[in-house]
Amino acid sequence: MTFYSTLYKRNEAESRLQNFTNSLVHKYATSRNFDYGRENENVVSGLSPAINRRIICEWEAIKCVLNTYSYESVEKLVQEICWRTYWKGYLEHYPSIWANYLNDVKHMKDIKKNQTYIDAINGNTGIKCFDYWIKDLVQNGYLHNHTRMWFASIWVHTLMLPWQLGANIFLEHLIDGDPASNTLSWRWVAGIHTKGKSYLAYPENIKKYTNGKFYPVNQLATHAKALNEEAPLLPKQLNLDSKIKSEKQCLLVHETDLSFNNPNECDIIFIQNNPLNNLKKSSVVQSFISNALKEIQDKYNNNQKCDVVLINLEDTKMIKRLLNERGLNSLYTNYPALGVVNDQIQKLKSENIIVDYKYREWDRSFWPHSSKGFFKLKSKIPKILKQLNCM
Repeated sequence: MTFYSTLYKRNEAESRLQNFTNSLVHKYATSRNFDYGRENENVVSGLSPAINRRIICEWEAIKCVLNTYSYESVEKLVQEICWRTYWKGYLEHYPSIWANYLNDVKHMKDIKKNQTYIDAINGNTGIKCFDYWIKDLVQNGYLHNHTRMWFASIWVHTLMLPWQLGANIFLEHLIDGDPASNTLSWRWVAGIHTKGKSYLAYPENIKKYTNGKFYPVNQLATHAKALNEEAPLLPKQLNLDSKIKSEKQCLLVHETDLSFNNPNECDIIFIQNNPLNNLKKSSVVQSFISNALKEIQDKYNNNQKCDVVLINLEDTKMIKRLLNERGLNSLYTNYPALGVVNDQIQKLKSENIIVDYKYREWDRSFWPHSSKGFFKLKSKIPKILKQLNCM
């Protein structure tokens, strides 16, 4: 068992955050890119599985760090946390990217019969580092962020496989797999996100940042051809106003936002009972989500302030029946950023179930600035954090 496999427990995530703040934060800016392997300590928080599902929230992590350090001394860490928010906001502005990605994967079944693809997913490429990483990913559900970049570069530029299928492998196996950051990061490596600019992994860089463990000399592509987007993208105008209309409140708790809401604000709570199956997930990911859902179920059940009902989020008829039995025709939920949960809730809405969204102030503050490159957002981070009382 790895430390990140237990981060579905909020107390474990809080302890991890505090320990990281006390002992490793000061090394983060200079050492974060080193991947010494799971058997050794890397200078990263490892909190992404918990932050991704808001078991612990972005603003909580930043507040904890800024309670001890000045913004200037931990700026790189804060920016890395905000990258995840930026990716989510960017995808909200360009939702066709997610729809196109799903459609592309659906129509790439023949490529999965290709021997290069089969060798890649089974760790038989002959590129020692890549073969090690894919097996580690499948077994443990996690890779260091720098390693993810190397992996994606080798997949796209050396093995010349479609970025969409690589992104699909990550989303299936990463316990911190996030539709926005995963899809857009792969597009960035392929040279689509930043037009004309792709990411290429170099043997010397891998050797340096794995402390000599891997050195794929003469095995990697030396040139990366940036791919082209077929159609120009126009940003969508975002409406991030929370609209909760019903007097009798039914809260829906789903797998992408597992923070504890005040039970006094609602009369009934529907809690997702099992991981969604609308996209394939590994047993490691399924287990993490199931444990996280069980944790939040127990919290609400122990609170006993209102009626708690476990639901199958993919069973529209059951949800309609449960609402009707309680004299309701609507529910509200913390807005799930574009991805598999959002897709499923759209199906509920298409069946005439009214779903109102509550938007987090964090998202409402950052997403409007996320329609272009990250560096346009970066200069605004201190001001936004002050407005949110994070510093």
